[in-house]
Amino acid sequence: MIIKFIMEAFLLAVAFDLIFGEPRPLFHPTVWIGTLIGFLDRHAPKSLKRTYGVLMALFCICLAAIAGYIIPLLLYQVSPLVALLVTAYLLKSTFSLSFLWQISGDIHLDLKAGKLDAARAKLPALVGRDVSKLDEGRMASCVIESLGESFVDGIFSPVFYFVIFGLPGAMAYRAINTLDSMVGYKDEKHREVGWASARIDDIANFIPARLAVLLMALMSGHPIRSVKIAMRDGGNAPSINSGYPMAAFAGALGLRLEKSGYYVLGEGLKPCGVDDIPEAIWLNRLLAATLVIIIVAIICFTPLPLL
Repeated sequence: MIIKFIMEAFLLAVAFDLIFGEPRPLFHPTVWIGTLIGFLDRHAPKSLKRTYGVLMALFCICLAAIAGYIIPLLLYQVSPLVALLVTAYLLKSTFSLSFLWQISGDIHLDLKAGKLDAARAKLPALVGRDVSKLDEGRMASCVIESLGESFVDGIFSPVFYFVIFGLPGAMAYRAINTLDSMVGYKDEKHREVGWASARIDDIANFIPARLAVLLMALMSGHPIRSVKIAMRDGGNAPSINSGYPMAAFAGALGLRLEKSGYYVLGEGLKPCGVDDIPEAIWLNRLLAATLVIIIVAIICFTPLPLL
């Protein structure tokens, strides 16, 4: 009965994503988590910032995990159907499939039509760098890098923790990733407050980022090249995790990706162009579909999730 509930919740969450996309901000659990983080960040003390940051991170992560455990449990006593729908909704909020594909496709259409300003206006949804002076090729690189990197933190990692710890694991991971995206910086304001958030995110993504490399290699037409580029260039990016899936993605597609002044992935491969974006979207979709099949198999044939 529990396995059936978990399976149905997972598949329904995937269906919610594919059919409805992202919830409106007002109804998005990740936005709620972000609102709490923003409030706590604004009220950080002027002293003991690192200690405060540790407590803030632990509080947000534990709160998300507890909510992921308690809410379905309480609702199940009222109505199993309501509990299933809410569980699926909360689980869907921890990962994103269709939004990534849609925004990447929209940017591709803008670039193909020569609407560079429109493409630049959409790119901040995928990357945090300054895109005001990027040409078509570098904007295409942004999109493809994001399709590789976001496969980990937007798809693989939350599902990875769901299959081990159930909804509490997925919710806790989403809180971890949101903390890192909001306060895990090295600027003056967040160097101490965001230290714990950044370190916890590094730990949480360490295994998923490397498992994703293997999946990318297996599902690409060039597994040896994909692994080779990941091993050679994965450490070029500042993050201890993001460089590996991006490099594996570059190797799988046979493309050179670059963030000017920071890193190059796939040196010696073909510079990426606008026409390479559709293939990158297709590979990301293939990886997501394969991951869904793997998760279903794990739920069916193992004692996971633990919660």
